[in-house]
This record gives sequence, structure tokens and C-alpha cells, in this order.
Amino acid sequence: MQLKLKLTIFILGLFAGISGSMFFNGKQSPQKPAYAATLSSPADIKNVSVAVEAHFQGKVDSLVQTNVSLEHKVGNTKSELQKAKQDNKVLLELVDTLIAHADHATDTAVKLAECDSINATVQGLIASSNEKDSLWDKLTITLQAQVNNKDSTIDLQQEQYNALKLSFDKSLAQQDVLSGQNLLFEKQLKGFKIKNKLLSAGAFILTGIATYSLLHH
Repeated sequence: MQLKLKLTIFILGLFAGISGSMFFNGKQSPQKPAYAATLSSPADIKNVSVAVEAHFQGKVDSLVQTNVSLEHKVGNTKSELQKAKQDNKVLLELVDTLIAHADHATDTAVKLAECDSINATVQGLIASSNEKDSLWDKLTITLQAQVNNKDSTIDLQQEQYNALKLSFDKSLAQQDVLSGQNLLFEKQLKGFKIKNKLLSAGAFILTGIATYSLLHH
């Protein structure tokens, strides 16, 4: 009688100790994976995205301003070039007229005067042609700068897209990590529930056995 009673109490105490140990271990929060500490908060990701967008937008605005300036420069150069072409045409016609007059002149003094006029007009025509060529070069350089500026704008916008896409991909990756963590915690929680049910069932059975032994001895 005493031996069975002691044995029953010993079993109950042992079971209670194991149950208590498992219960308190189950109460502890599941250990978070090491990579969880490296995750960025949604606010941090948003702040980075805003900073990246502001950084690139500032550069884009600068390129837009440069393009406006280049367009203004192109317009002015085209106007100057049009005037130079007109001046050049007038001077060329004047040279032709002076040569025609010189050919019909019979007086030597008149011919010399005509030659001086032709010479002066030709010099003006040469200067006008040089100015026209210079304006063409200026226009070509400005148009090329415009093309380069637009290429830079496209490259910058692509870089901005890549940077924002990287931030977006990082956000999606973190969502995947958090989803994996949730699944892990759900599995752990289910395991704890199963353990608790088994412990409760075991305690109920042992309690029944102990009660039966005490009543019949």
C-alpha cells in the first residue's frame, strides 16, 4: 500500500515536473532568425525611396533647365544665321552688280573706283561668309549639346528607375522573409498546442490511474 502510494505520487510529481518544464519552455518566445535583425522598417524603406527620388529629380530638373537654355541658344543662333545668309546674299548680288558696271565702264577713273568698290564689297562678302560658317559651327555644336543633354536625361531616368526598382525589390524580399517567419511561428505555435494537449491528456490519464489506485488500496 505505502509502496504503491509512493510510486503513484512519484510518477505524478515526475510528470508534473516535466509538464511544468515543457510549459515554461513553451511560454518563451520563439527565437527570431538572425537575419530578422537586418530587415529595414517600412518607414526606412519609404524614406530611402523618397530620398532617391528627390536626388534624381534634382538632377533631372537641372538637365531640363539646361535643355531650355540650349533651345533658347539654338533659336538665337538660327535667327543670326538667317540674317547672315540674307546679308551674304545681298553682298553677293552687289558684287555681281558692281562687276557688271565695271565691265561697261570706259573711263579709267570710273573703273578704278568700281574696282575699289568691288574689292571692299568682296571683303565684306568674305567676312559675311566667315560669320555664316561660324554660326553654322555654333549651331552644330549647340544641337549636339542638346542631343547629349537628352541622352543624359534618359540615362539619369533609367538610373532613377533602377534605384527605385532596387528599393521595391528589397521591400518584396522583406515581405517574403516576413511571410516565412510567420509560417515558422505558426508551425511552432501548432507544436506548442499539440504538446499542451498531450500533456493535458497525459495528466488526466495519470490522475485517473492515481485516483483509482488510491481508492482500491
